[in-house]
Amino acid sequence: MKAMRFWRRSIFVRLVLTFLIIMVPLYGIGISMYKWGVTAIKREILNTKAAQMSYYLDKLEQEIQRLKLVQSDTLYNDDINRLANGDPFMDNYERGYYLNKLQQRLSAIKNGSNYIENVTAYIPSIGRTVPAEGSIGDFQSADSLRMTAFDNSTPSQLIYSEQQLVLNAYFPPNYSKKSPQPLYAVQIKLSLPQFKQSLQQFNLNENSGSFLMDARKQLLISDNQVTPTQERIRSLAGTSDSGSGSIRVKGEHYLYIYHPSAYLGLTLVSYIPESTLFAGLGKYEFSFWLLSIAVLLIIILFSLAILRFIRMPLHTLMRGFRRLENGDMEFAIGHRFEDEFGFIYDRFNSMLGRLRSLIDQNYKQTIMVQRAELKQLQTQINPHFLYNSFFILYTMTRRGEYEQLMKFQLQLGEYFQFVTRNASDEVTLEQEVSHARTYCDIQSIRFSNRIRVAFEELPPAYAQEKVPRLILQPILENAFETWPGEFGGERIAAGPVCSGAGRIAD
Repeated sequence: MKAMRFWRRSIFVRLVLTFLIIMVPLYGIGISMYKWGVTAIKREILNTKAAQMSYYLDKLEQEIQRLKLVQSDTLYNDDINRLANGDPFMDNYERGYYLNKLQQRLSAIKNGSNYIENVTAYIPSIGRTVPAEGSIGDFQSADSLRMTAFDNSTPSQLIYSEQQLVLNAYFPPNYSKKSPQPLYAVQIKLSLPQFKQSLQQFNLNENSGSFLMDARKQLLISDNQVTPTQERIRSLAGTSDSGSGSIRVKGEHYLYIYHPSAYLGLTLVSYIPESTLFAGLGKYEFSFWLLSIAVLLIIILFSLAILRFIRMPLHTLMRGFRRLENGDMEFAIGHRFEDEFGFIYDRFNSMLGRLRSLIDQNYKQTIMVQRAELKQLQTQINPHFLYNSFFILYTMTRRGEYEQLMKFQLQLGEYFQFVTRNASDEVTLEQEVSHARTYCDIQSIRFSNRIRVAFEELPPAYAQEKVPRLILQPILENAFETWPGEFGGERIAAGPVCSGAGRIAD
């Protein structure tokens, strides 16, 4: 509820949230595009790596097939058949000739492929072992085991034994372990260093590696020394289908790709640190963080701009209205820019000026009306009292009441001095009471012993209080009742303030 009230009462919050509602989806789209781009690039890298590995295995399969083909041609060659069958008409010279010719053929096979370390023909019938390189030697008992080695688990019939990878073919081809020893055999020993060197094409740095393993996940050939990373990947990689995965070893993330060859019975595995493989994505990651920082700065700058150019001017205007509600109009609000708020501030200041002018005009007009009414009241009082006072003076003079005349004249002087010479609209209560006392004394002289005045002392606490001038005299005058009398004069009877009896003619 508080948040809803704050939302309704704050334009700043609504503007910022509206901006965020606009920016967040755009930022989300940017993040999605970045992630999509990174994923696409990773997929392309993996596809390229997988295609490279598939191409390597295809070329290796073709090479093995070609080697088996030339191996088969050699196996059924007439020269080796003659040597193995032991032609009785062949003397030592001819035998040597055919042995040299066979060795040359084997040497041509070896030189025809970089993957061949050596090619050897085993002919037990004549007790000879003919290598492609080196001298022709005698047939040993160990050679009998080598020539009969056979692995029919894969179409390529590759044999991995004694840290050697060989292709073995013998005659007759239907030989089995229960059959007698083959007549002869041609064995191609593949070059493990060459395989290791060829596997290095998949490595991008020293932390990456590649290796070949068989269907039982036995490591056959590795481009470098066996590492814990290879051992973990070898246990995770498949041997039937292609795939990829990632592992973490000693704080480093590795991405591995494996691709099997059904013909060779081997699986090629390549692994590389993700930081190296996706090093080219660093600029995209930098762009992403740059975009994030830019969005954050835009939000901050937009919020500050709204705060500076909208919320603060509105807050200033609200403070102005609050001061105006409290009755304070002696101020003005200013704005440095000639924008919409500048126009509003000018109109607000103009409104304040007009209000001050109207209030001042109304106040002065009211005061002037009150003063005019007071002056009019004073002019109504003064002539009436003046005329009666002159009649009293005349009467006293004619009767010879000189002491009363002198006292009456002094009182009249004080009375008219207060009325005519004091231009202030307000006097102290002490002065006003003194004037009222003088007025009552004059009335007592006018009406002689027909009235009685009781005038108490003014409490000192109220002596300096300000009151309108002549505020008490009309109250005292109301204590008398007047009516038209003889000779154009007035008949006056005592009222509730000043008490007396009888009538008196001026």
